[in-house]
Amino acid sequence: MKKKVRNFIEENHMVEKDDCILAAVSGGADSLCLLSVLHELREELKITLCVIHVEHGIRGEDSLQDAAFVEEICRKYQIPCKVCHCQALAYAKEKKQTVEEAARELRYGLFRKAAQEFGADKIAVAHNQNDCAETMLFHLARGTGLKGLCGIPPIRGQIIRPLLCVSRQEIETYLACEGLEFCVDKTNEELKYTRNKIRRQILPLLVEINANAISHMNQAAGFVSEATGLIQELRTRASEKYSMVCEEGIRISRELLLEPAMIQKETLLGLLAEAAGSSKDISSIHVQQLLTLFTLQSGRTLELPYGIRARRTYEGILLEREKAKLPAQRLCQEISVGDSLNLSSHGYEIHTRLLDKFPQNEEIPKKMYTKWFDYDKIKGTMRLRTRQEHDYLVIDAKGSRKKLKKYFIDEKIPEYRRDCILLLADDAHILWVIGYRISEDIKVTEHTKRILEIQIDGGRKDE
Repeated sequence: MKKKVRNFIEENHMVEKDDCILAAVSGGADSLCLLSVLHELREELKITLCVIHVEHGIRGEDSLQDAAFVEEICRKYQIPCKVCHCQALAYAKEKKQTVEEAARELRYGLFRKAAQEFGADKIAVAHNQNDCAETMLFHLARGTGLKGLCGIPPIRGQIIRPLLCVSRQEIETYLACEGLEFCVDKTNEELKYTRNKIRRQILPLLVEINANAISHMNQAAGFVSEATGLIQELRTRASEKYSMVCEEGIRISRELLLEPAMIQKETLLGLLAEAAGSSKDISSIHVQQLLTLFTLQSGRTLELPYGIRARRTYEGILLEREKAKLPAQRLCQEISVGDSLNLSSHGYEIHTRLLDKFPQNEEIPKKMYTKWFDYDKIKGTMRLRTRQEHDYLVIDAKGSRKKLKKYFIDEKIPEYRRDCILLLADDAHILWVIGYRISEDIKVTEHTKRILEIQIDGGRKDE
């Protein structure tokens, strides 16, 4: 297993030399395997380890005993350990979430905080192939597009998943061979939780049908992920070709209907989210309504979320929104390397990572919502925010500046949308008008030593 995990880590560029890895350890089989394997690989990978254990305040004395168990293991391995306590039940009630949702939100928040305290570069969690298969089935059962069938990614921002190449059976075999004991969470047996039903009832039946079912599902998730990336590129091209931002809103040409059906739907979904300033609550139902509107006579209208009105025009469809209905979503959020932020106000998840060298076999991303920056040219504190007075972009290699307001005018971005566009800023210097361009002076070149990658996902909370 050690060799398999190491190869997976290297193939996915999960760690760099001298990285400090914060391992999230619950004490269960998966996380104990993660800690043990990383501990064995630490000298080969030239990494250091630290551990966080989150006690959710749900299982009483059993939960406290798990925390003590993890602390003892860390003493044995001589690894720094931090135990964090929280109250998931109370938090779930306050936020009107399920206990699972609340526990996950609290847990990952504490992970990020501990990573800052330890100075950790990455946060390793113990998701494996079974978890990926469970996630696919969970999304499929409740309704999903292709993105929900991508399973669990090996890397998301600061989060890495070294065990995503192995099954739970392999993990249990490894622990038995190593003579390692682990904690058993009794709530994992309770079938009132949806994921437990999938884990205990559905997956075993699929494995009965085909012993390699879990491995095959993980392969399929990889294929879907590759296909989704290609579709996103085609959607971007179609959006540039068939839509135009104007003073009234976003005009969509009826020639979009010449594209394959999937590209039509993905493009309309993206344009509708752009007009709304958020992808939250935008669904396939609204896309189908837009497609139907294309078949109606000029002048017909459709009311959509966020106060958007779609109007059938002779050329196609106009997505418009009354200025009076658009609340300015003011924001100013500091962002650091390795952060993973959830900006619910804008329907975005932001993930960052630092690359100490140009990754082999990779090109500079051309996607609208994934960008590379020359990290050493960013001098101040990066913030995600909305526009302010005196904001500017650097527009050429000479360092020429253009006021952000002038840029919005030149790009024909309606006045009513400008206060909702998210910006990555270093003081008044706009590094990235998100969804549009980045400043010329922080682009990656052949002289770049360190690359900052920022990826922005719209609205979905993936596992």
